[in-house]
Amino acid sequence: MNTSTDLRRTVESQIQAAFLGVTLGRGISLRQAQAIDDGTRFVSSASEEKNHWSRIPPDDLERDCVAHLDAEGFRYYIPALMLSVLNHYNPSSMRVIGTLVSLYPKKGDAWEQQTQRYSLLNRSQKTAIAGFIAALPELVDLDIEGQKVVQRALRDYWGEYHQR
Repeated sequence: MNTSTDLRRTVESQIQAAFLGVTLGRGISLRQAQAIDDGTRFVSSASEEKNHWSRIPPDDLERDCVAHLDAEGFRYYIPALMLSVLNHYNPSSMRVIGTLVSLYPKKGDAWEQQTQRYSLLNRSQKTAIAGFIAALPELVDLDIEGQKVVQRALRDYWGEYHQR
């Protein structure tokens, strides 16, 4: 077994363990976030998977609406999104771009708003996210922009949670 395969399994296991049992609760769902993004009427999330993030259909993850998730929605969807990035990386996919951007809070006026999404994450969840970000350059062929996002995300926020 090679080092990359071992690293991938470690990252996947850490994500799965850290987010085990997390549900959507009263959080904003991806379809609701898409309605917010589209400026349309708020839709019901009744038909969406809300109890097991690992069962979210891949097509639902393609909705580029991570920016409109609240803290509860973010905590629920981010493990599925991170695993989808590992397993189906495409640098031009809005799913990939949205996931990476959601993990890179930019300093400035929007810092509080961006980091508020992380407010419900516990230490092990933040550590799992930091591990994902740190390992990503070794596990997928990041484009130049992806490399910058990952480096800056670790430097500006997630580095303190990364276990070296």
